[in-house]
Amino acid sequence: NSNSNNSSNSGSTASVTGQQILSKAQQYLGTPYVYGGASARGFDCSGFVSWVINHSGWDVGRLGAQGLCNICTPVSASNAQPGDLVFFVGTYDTPGVSHVGIYVGNNMMIHCGDPISYANLNSNYWQEHFYCYGRLP
Repeated sequence: NSNSNNSSNSGSTASVTGQQILSKAQQYLGTPYVYGGASARGFDCSGFVSWVINHSGWDVGRLGAQGLCNICTPVSASNAQPGDLVFFVGTYDTPGVSHVGIYVGNNMMIHCGDPISYANLNSNYWQEHFYCYGRLP
């Protein structure tokens, strides 16, 4: 039974899809930031993450950062895996979660800055606004 390896625990599929999410996200490095954007012509932070998830085998629709956070299971920093999402608060004048990126590993994320790029989560800015890591269902 070839499926037995994949279903042995709930986390095993996440690591596979985590790699799929990362490789999909990396295809868009350098794509411009467009407020409200949700296509390969330009993204905002949550549009980018929604697009990547939806092109990695899920269908979550077009969610904002808070909506993406709501469908994730929180994970601790020590348990965060590549492909997990990273959430931030207070990066815009908006209530709740205001920014989301995709965790790469080694305290780095891919996110929709301007343009889509890597960012170091250890920087003061991201540390000040850090909210949580989240794992997709």
